[in-house]
Amino acid sequence: MQITGDKLIAAAPDVVWDALIDPEFLKTLIPGCESMKGSPAKGYDITVARKVGGMEARLSGRFDLTEVEPGRGCLLIGEGRGGAAGLAKGAARIRLDPADSGTKLSWDLTAELGGKLASMPNFLVEMAARKVADGFVERFAAAIENRPVQAKGWLGRLTGRS
Repeated sequence: MQITGDKLIAAAPDVVWDALIDPEFLKTLIPGCESMKGSPAKGYDITVARKVGGMEARLSGRFDLTEVEPGRGCLLIGEGRGGAAGLAKGAARIRLDPADSGTKLSWDLTAELGGKLASMPNFLVEMAARKVADGFVERFAAAIENRPVQAKGWLGRLTGRS
């Protein structure tokens, strides 16, 4: 599975970078995140509980930052295991580029699933992964910009906040 995207954030690249490597800040933005500890130099340990296609999955894992260029980006490599639910592993190339009104945050994520997670239909897993990624980036941008989160998709059309 591969997911790519970008988002313009109204903040300087160094501000966006500092937020991207702050585990306490990130923990509040990751759906189902129960714990997250670590640093860019030593890596991060994380536990996340999520529901995907009616299946509960509690993944405990680790991710490390490599090819780190402070204020510009990195390669994030991680793996999580969820007992009977299976495992997820992947990598994400994160890029920060200065833009006229702030920073363009871009990502290119690849992931592999194993166990029961891998037996689910690909479209369902990819849809859930995109929802999590898009939701995280929207909450991340909103938190940095100190603004409310904008509803997306059908919820936004219902509420008039798309």
